[in-house]
Amino acid sequence: MNIVEFKKNIKKHTTDTIKWFVSMILLFFDLIFNYFYRNIHSFLCLILFFFILILIIFIISSTKKGKKLFSFIYDARIETSKVIWPSYQDTWKTALIIMLIITIISMIFYILDNFLIYLISFLTGTRL
Repeated sequence: MNIVEFKKNIKKHTTDTIKWFVSMILLFFDLIFNYFYRNIHSFLCLILFFFILILIIFIISSTKKGKKLFSFIYDARIETSKVIWPSYQDTWKTALIIMLIITIISMIFYILDNFLIYLISFLTGTRL
């Protein structure tokens, strides 16, 4: 890597850092503004909030990490569209089976617990 490429990388990294810093300041400003000026008309606050939010998204999307983040979100949306979700009936049947198994196991633990309490009280001579 020569000195020119090194300077370009430093400049790009500095620019990205400044963009992230500006985005955080805008977000902080937006939150503070909405907190202190909540008595202003709600529609106006909502428009200002979304305008600043879109500006923040635009600034973040122009950074290297922001591009990676939005690429990840896009890929995640594509993957979730590929998922085959179970039907309502399948979900209901599975839930019933799970509740039945939990009920049976809890009964087994209840019987086992009472048996062990009886056994320990019999062995120690402290009958209940």
